[in-house]
Amino acid sequence: MALFFASGGGRLGNQILNLIHLTALTYEYDIKIYKVNDLFIESRSNSLLFEVQKNKNNWKIIKGLKNHNFFGILFLRLYIRLIHLFFHILPNKRSYKIGYISTLPKFIFGKYLKNKYSLSKFINESRSSNIIVSGWGLRDWGLVLKHKKKIINNILKGFKKTNFKKDFLDQRFLVVHIRRTDFLRVKEFESLNFSDSTWLNSILKICSISSINRVVLFSDELVSPSFLTSLETNGINVILPENTKGNKADFLDLFVSHISKASLVICNSSTLALGISFLFHDYIYIPSKKLDFQKIKIDKAHTLRPTSLTWN
Repeated sequence: MALFFASGGGRLGNQILNLIHLTALTYEYDIKIYKVNDLFIESRSNSLLFEVQKNKNNWKIIKGLKNHNFFGILFLRLYIRLIHLFFHILPNKRSYKIGYISTLPKFIFGKYLKNKYSLSKFINESRSSNIIVSGWGLRDWGLVLKHKKKIINNILKGFKKTNFKKDFLDQRFLVVHIRRTDFLRVKEFESLNFSDSTWLNSILKICSISSINRVVLFSDELVSPSFLTSLETNGINVILPENTKGNKADFLDLFVSHISKASLVICNSSTLALGISFLFHDYIYIPSKKLDFQKIKIDKAHTLRPTSLTWN
């Protein structure tokens, strides 16, 4: 008997968050847990799902969507719906949907529990029946913090290591991750969207207080030349890794590598930045419209605004 997690919604950062919590469950409970492949993380054995294990990494990260064609995406979506239907109609199997209906894939068969579900009930039920769950919010932060070191060691096995040049390692630097695009379209994320002037003020204050004059900048939108000029005129050396000539590493390798070696990280609560920072840092910095910035302890990010909007 086992617990199967089919779909939690979101992009890579959300899938890492799901894995963090699923891994915590494996350390706490003597049950088998399986994760169905998604568009970002898949089985190392090329099967349609993988077991989340304590001391073995059975998954790998897909580099973007380049390995998925239309039919591959369609097949994965159909598979999730079929496996839910299978668990819904057969005896000794259970199918559940949790979280907000807007975050759930459509046309999934199963009992809809909204947010009124008991994780311990799922655990106990999975000892006598195979159950499958889809939805946002299969969380137990108490267990994550209890087993944090072991979870980090486990999750890190899924990431490729990228080496730095020695001269780069000798200097302190701040990683800046500006997430806009879809954040700008979500009303609930209004407090996560900051103007260029707010970003500049927060970055410059952090650099001044921390004696840092090098910034490594990632953004999902084109950064305005005036923004870069403002940093440079204040004595900040700005590096855009994705635009560096001769750099053949993809975004994820660059992103993970720089955050892993960064002195500090500032972001506007993207789950990817929070997920990678969880593996390497104790604190995360957030721009602020009222203060110079917010310094948030990673272990409490799920309880504090604005990080709890995404990291929960």
